[in-house]
Amino acid sequence: MLQKNLFSDVKILVCVGSGGVGKTTLAAALGVMAAQQGLKVLVLTIDPSKRLAQTLGIEGTQEITEVPGQKFKGQLWASVINHQKVFDDFVRKAASSANKTGVSVSAERILKNKLYRQLSTSLSGSQEFTALEMLCSCHESGRFDLIILDTPPAKHAMDFLKAPQKLAALFNEGIAQWFRTPQEGAGFFANLLHSGTRQVLKTLENLTGADFVRELADFFLNIEKWQNKLEQRILQVHEMLVHPQTQFCLVTSFDLAKLKEAESFAKEIRKNGYHLTSVLLNRVFPDWILPEAAETSEDPKKIEIYRLAQLLRFYYEHRLELYAQFERKLSGDVLVMKLPDYVEPVSDLDGLMLIGSQLEF
Repeated sequence: MLQKNLFSDVKILVCVGSGGVGKTTLAAALGVMAAQQGLKVLVLTIDPSKRLAQTLGIEGTQEITEVPGQKFKGQLWASVINHQKVFDDFVRKAASSANKTGVSVSAERILKNKLYRQLSTSLSGSQEFTALEMLCSCHESGRFDLIILDTPPAKHAMDFLKAPQKLAALFNEGIAQWFRTPQEGAGFFANLLHSGTRQVLKTLENLTGADFVRELADFFLNIEKWQNKLEQRILQVHEMLVHPQTQFCLVTSFDLAKLKEAESFAKEIRKNGYHLTSVLLNRVFPDWILPEAAETSEDPKKIEIYRLAQLLRFYYEHRLELYAQFERKLSGDVLVMKLPDYVEPVSDLDGLMLIGSQLEF
């Protein structure tokens, strides 16, 4: 019942949520569940701790790799996204496409540019773009029945989804024109130099090195011919994310702050046209059994244990009411799932299979 509700008519499942809620592990567990159901599944992560790679046994590789040791009805694949490689591959494809239209673009010259090497890995929005670019490329390949994307922690749900649009603004035609060299007919750039900007650029050269302006001009001169490809790609990514077969799974856990954060996430996701279909409440209750037998015991130690257990039970019953209030605020047809808090860390396929078997809704 759970698998059918969660994976039926879904091609992409995007796991979102704040930090510290177990999102990476749960994305992997959902991948295992889908593979057990018979689907060919790819789990993508940009988790910097590489926990997913360790759990799935693919540590040390950034290629799309079939998870070792699996014996599922379907197949499970996973990858830790190599941001630099994905961005480089996008540049090569964009440059190749520009060349076919008769515009000469040197991809290798762009890739060797020092400014590009810096921006493509550290600029705000670059890693979000590469994650969504890889998601889009894998989806277009048709290799997989289902792709699960584990997104990075975010204070606001839309930070991840809107970051590529901010990145595209850097590459737009207007900004590129500023930095064309005078030899390329950039009258605006020349005018800047004559209107006092020369001193600003000279200061930047002193701070960053004599090659700064040359690298900057060379960077924009080369990327301006394919920057429209970036804008087109971001539009394609958006269309993919709002498609009905792309669904969002919001992961959260207890405390009150995280529940309020999740409530805000849910509103933002829906307001922007994305399909929120499931919420996963992690670490709801401990996975150990309360010692009911101690109730009739005369052993003082057992009586004390029982008293503490009852206090914990009362504490978790209070939590249950808070969860119920949270669930009532989720209007619409949203599947709410609950998971216990495990004492032992999940570190292999068996642990991921256990998580799948314990999901309650």
